[in-house]
Formats: sequence, C-alpha cells, structure tokens
Amino acid sequence: MQLLYFLVVIVSLSCGSIPSPANEFVSDHGISGPLIATLGLVSVWAALCHLGSWLVARQVVTEQLEPMVGARWIERQLEVFRWLSLFVIVLCLAGFGLAQAISVAPVLRDSMALQSIILLAPGLMMTFASWSAEQAYGVRLNYTEGGFRNHTRSLWLSFRSGLAWLVAPVLMLLGVSDLISLLPLSENTASWITGAIVISFVVMGLPLLIRKLFKTTEISPGVNQWVVDLLVLAKIKSTKPMRWDTGGRAFNAMVAGFVPRFRSLLLSDRLLDELGREQIAMVVLHEAAHLRRRHVPLRMLAILPAWIAAVLVTQIAGDSHWALPLGSAAGILLTMLILRIVAYRSEYDADVQACKMAVEISSQLHGVPSTYEAACDSLSSALMRVTFDHPAARKPTWLHPGVADRVAWMRRHRSEPMANSTVAGTIANPDQPCQLIN
Repeated sequence: MQLLYFLVVIVSLSCGSIPSPANEFVSDHGISGPLIATLGLVSVWAALCHLGSWLVARQVVTEQLEPMVGARWIERQLEVFRWLSLFVIVLCLAGFGLAQAISVAPVLRDSMALQSIILLAPGLMMTFASWSAEQAYGVRLNYTEGGFRNHTRSLWLSFRSGLAWLVAPVLMLLGVSDLISLLPLSENTASWITGAIVISFVVMGLPLLIRKLFKTTEISPGVNQWVVDLLVLAKIKSTKPMRWDTGGRAFNAMVAGFVPRFRSLLLSDRLLDELGREQIAMVVLHEAAHLRRRHVPLRMLAILPAWIAAVLVTQIAGDSHWALPLGSAAGILLTMLILRIVAYRSEYDADVQACKMAVEISSQLHGVPSTYEAACDSLSSALMRVTFDHPAARKPTWLHPGVADRVAWMRRHRSEPMANSTVAGTIANPDQPCQLIN
C-alpha cells in the first residue's frame, strides 16, 4: 500500500509541471470551473466506493456471502478503486486544468505550498473516502464501533500511519521555501539556505516528525532494555526503540532516521503484544540488517539514474511545453522499475543476514534463536503470523516479495558465510499495514 501512497503524492505533485497555456476550459472559467468539475468527479468516485462497500456488506448480512469471502471481495474492490484514483487525479489536475488554473491564480501562483495543497487535495480526498468505505463496511457487520467520532478517529489513524509521513514533510519544506523567497536575499543565497534547511530537516527533523505522526510511546523498561541490548550486539548503536501505537490495527516495524542519536526503531503495539520473544528478536535483527547493510542510502543512490534520465528526457524535448511533464513521467516509471529490483534484493538480503546475526549473538542474549534453522523458523512464523488476518499480504507485490519466496530464499542461503558487504541491495518501504518486516 505504501507504493500507492507514494504514487498518489508524486503523481499529484508532478501534475504541477503541466504547462499553463492552451486549456480552453481554464480560460473560460478560471479556477472555479476546474474546481467544480474536480469536486463533482471526486464526489461521484467516493459515492461509488461507498456503494460498493454497502452492496458487499448487504450480501454478507443476508448470508449470500460467507464473511471471509466478503472480506476478500471488499479488500479487492477497494484496492481497484484506490488504483483507479491515480487516473482520476490526472483527469482532475491535467484534464480539467486544475493544475494549470492554480499556476496563474492570484495568491496561489506565488506560493508553492498552497499550490501543493490544491494538487494533493483530489488524491487525499479519494484516499480518505476509501478508508471511510472500509470503516463503514466494518460498522455494518459489527466488526467495529459506529458513530461519527469513532469514524473520524479511524480516518485520522489511517492518515497518520499511511500518508502523513509523506505529505507533512513536503508541505513543511515548501512552506519554508515560500518564507525564504520573501526575504531580501539573492537567488543564490536563498538556494544555499534552503538546501541547508532541507538537509538539517532530513537528518534531525524528519525522524522526530515521524515519531510524532506515528504516535509513539516508551516501551516497557524490561523489553526496552532487551531490544537495546539486541541492537548493540547487532552493532547498531544510538537507536532508540519506541512502541508504535496503531490502536491494535497493524503488525509493523520500521527504522525512522538515518543518523545515530536521531534514529528510532518503531515496533507496533500488536507486534510487541502478540509475537513471541524469538519472533520479535528476528524482526529487530531484520531491521538491524537493513541498517548494517546500508540499504537506506543505497536505495537513495539507486534511484538517481532514474532522475538523471528524467533530466535528459526533459532536455531532449527542448522548448516543448510538455518537456517537463515528459521528464517527470520518465522519472516516475524508471523509479518504479529500479525500486522493484532493489526492494526485492534488500528484503531477501536482510532476511538472510538477520538469521546469521542471530547465530552470532544468541549465546550473549536470551530469547534469540541459536541456530540458522531456528532463526529461519522464527522469522518464517513471524511472517505467517503478521499476515494471518490478511492472507493477500502473503503474496508478492511490486515492492515486496511474497512470504513463501522469502522463506525459500532464507533456507536456500543458510550455508553461505556471514558477509558484511554494504552493496547488497536497498530497503523497501512498508508495503501493507499488516506486514511488519520491511
């Protein structure tokens, strides 16, 4: 799901590069025409999404569908709606000319942050509508509590654990850029200041922001010390373990931050409460393997060729109004292809390295599997447990190999010697809310 969220954000913002002239609808109606058309189409999309949810729920209630079959239907139906939202975003922003209209509208044309809010609005509204339809399905079948307050809280939690960490940093940095542009500074000086702020934010601000957005709390002292000891033995220092409060909705684990002392390991509430000690150890070692193998910076380096190619496409297109949109499209497509390759390699690599690290440190800390086979079994059982409620999450996705493939890879490489190379792939984003190891 994180791939979809990434595409919602990047496609929405990329539409801002569409050339402003030559849209008669914009010329005739200004911003009001595209805005009304966008709101109408998004409203119809949201209504269809909720109608589909209601129809499936009705068939389950009238016993025309088994509850498990209904759950699979609603999951697939909403997934289709969410992917179709990408085409609706392009239609609203490019087809109706909303992106063109805001680039020339008073006030909006002078603020990158305000323009980005409008560009992101259609995608965000449709994403919230899909979450709302999912919540409504649960209410109709008495899987969750109803009421406006609970409904709103559910949507907010979904946003905090899904899109917020992508949207909030972008808007914050663009807002800072707008403020700097108002200062009496030369263009060169403003660029240097903006660059310094962006680097400082990525290093220090982003990890803190993620911890706030993801609603983290302290882990109980005993478990916290055990996790700290495990990280130290795995040669990962100055990383603070935190309990990630998802309201019991998700099994997940992730590292927030690049630099020690500003870095946190987030472990979700369900993961800490429902997995056994050896399974938790393997999840932690999986994340430690990502850090030891430097998957995060390697991932960032891996996508550079995609955007170099995007620049080349833009330059080849020359003075065409569509040069920048074509370059953006090429960058997105190549990024998707590269991430597919490096994401799979990093997940396989982290699984194998986690099992090997477990063997190395098991004699120094209780609760860690002592053999490669035991470590593989513990990690495999953790993968099966976290996907129990969502069997579809066991299948491969664009950015995540399937559970069966990961288990087979671990067992196939159990005889290889421990390697500390730092060039073995890149990290993948969390792919599903229920899928913890990434």
